[in-house]
Amino acid sequence: MTEKLRLKGALHMHTSLSHDGELSLTELAFYLKSKGYDYIALSEHSYDIKNDSMKQLVAEAESLSSEDFIIIPGIEFRCRGWTDILGYGVVDTCDSEDPITIIDHIHNHGGVAVLAHPNVREIPIDKSWVAMLDGCEIWNVSNEGKYLPQSGSIRKFRELAADNTALLAFTGLDLHRTDSYCDLSTETYVERRRPADILRALQKGHFRSVSPLLSMDSRGTISAVSQFRIGIMRSLLNGVRGVRNLVRR
Repeated sequence: MTEKLRLKGALHMHTSLSHDGELSLTELAFYLKSKGYDYIALSEHSYDIKNDSMKQLVAEAESLSSEDFIIIPGIEFRCRGWTDILGYGVVDTCDSEDPITIIDHIHNHGGVAVLAHPNVREIPIDKSWVAMLDGCEIWNVSNEGKYLPQSGSIRKFRELAADNTALLAFTGLDLHRTDSYCDLSTETYVERRRPADILRALQKGHFRSVSPLLSMDSRGTISAVSQFRIGIMRSLLNGVRGVRNLVRR
């Protein structure tokens, strides 16, 4: 059996093509390459882009990619009820706001369908489309902080996984600017350094999420060491909050 390559990836990236992104693709690529990443997966907002702008992004991604650093374009599709579904590897837009149609669109175009930041707001969850998802973000750094996933996000993932036993646990930097960066990566195991191999590995769960405090496999199982670290960190954070509350009185 061929030994698999381990690639350090950054998921859920926005460039200035999205209204809230501050970095050009060139700037984003340079910044994350300097952090030791082997690949990044983009997710531009669907309501900010057209097919023409995506074609330009794809061409730029190809010109900036190399054997050592791969850029995978993608779209974050806005569905009804402010439901956001990431389509990693998808470069074709879709006018529908129906989650089932969007997930079908992602899969028909060879992409990976991941529910983004499910704990940010109440969204209209339906078992019919949850069962179609490849994954769900169990930790979104932009919305939850740089150190640990929130317990609510973990709980939400477990609830959705009850309706989709194949659901994979993704993490995402949701990066819009450099000051929100944290050392979180998706270690992905592939046979070859190609976008198609990376997307296939993400879809099949051949990855794990890693940060200084967290090590978690693609099914959302957190290592014993990480659980210990999380317990210590949460105790410290609760202590800090307690002191702040006393000072404010």
